[in-house]
Amino acid sequence: MKILENFLFSVSNNNLTITATDGDTRASITINLIESDGEGELVIPSKLLQEYLKNVPSIPIAFNLDTTGENNYQITISAGNGVYRMVGMDAGNYPTMPQISDAKSIVLNSSILSTSIEYTLFCAAPVDYRQILTGINFDFKENMLNVVSTDSHRLVRYRRFNIDTDDNFNFVSKRKPLQLLRNLLDKDTDVSINFNETNVSFEFDNIIISCKLLEGVFPDYDRVIPPSFENKLLIGKEDFIAALKRVSVFTDKATNQVKMHIEGQEITLTGNDEEYANEGIEKLQCTYEGEDMDISFNSKTFMEMLQHLDCDNINILMNKPNTAIVITPAEENENEDIVMLHMPISLKGSGDY
Repeated sequence: MKILENFLFSVSNNNLTITATDGDTRASITINLIESDGEGELVIPSKLLQEYLKNVPSIPIAFNLDTTGENNYQITISAGNGVYRMVGMDAGNYPTMPQISDAKSIVLNSSILSTSIEYTLFCAAPVDYRQILTGINFDFKENMLNVVSTDSHRLVRYRRFNIDTDDNFNFVSKRKPLQLLRNLLDKDTDVSINFNETNVSFEFDNIIISCKLLEGVFPDYDRVIPPSFENKLLIGKEDFIAALKRVSVFTDKATNQVKMHIEGQEITLTGNDEEYANEGIEKLQCTYEGEDMDISFNSKTFMEMLQHLDCDNINILMNKPNTAIVITPAEENENEDIVMLHMPISLKGSGDY
């Protein structure tokens, strides 16, 4: 729809609300006006306006709408010594914000919400994958929040305790509104989350972001996380990532496969590309409890998980070479628990859980 390429300007009570939407995700911000003459709504070309505003210093800008001339919805912008004109559209054709009736509501601190998004957003499935896996699952249980994403090869569960709720409920948000939230939640504030079976909104300060929810049943994430582990490895995160990067240079770029051999208190990382006779081998010291073991994984996606952990040391937990690898931070933070799961590569290819 061409009208979605525009902003909706709404003037009321000497406030201006600017809205943008792609049909699924909707974002609006309300700002105070220096002065206004009347109330109403107008659709204004977004790209043209943004290009203009990029080149305007911090000075007052006046918008005037004329609906009586040859060009309906003629907009005149005055700023400094300049006068600029563009043609808008009838606001009556702009999509309205869906009303979230029979909504459940909860308030989260922005730091909790932004942290949960940062830990999980990268692990959601690509948009052309199974639809429910392209989103992030917000699962509220008594005094606890689980935020979970998975692409069926990897899974991240960010768990937060001491959440002010006695109810059990969940929703699966699309990726785009959470990307917007991550960029906007840069200060300490409360975020009001309102949702029903079809829509969710996030409201904070003078901003509202809303979207349609994903339909379907999110996988039972606790079922795929092993309850215990026979083999436990402790290692410095940055040293491990640095070694993986070097060894990965020599891997087959179609699989990015690295084999990890664990024996005693030493890891041997091996990457090779048989077609070009390339090979990289590197040894690292670690703290290990368990049997000697060989396990292989996609180094690219494995490193991506590690890079999202905010810690100095990591636990790598395993049972068998063909079962899930679980990564946790060695340093625990109060009131939170982070689990990252990565399936190994077997002789038959990349595993799904």
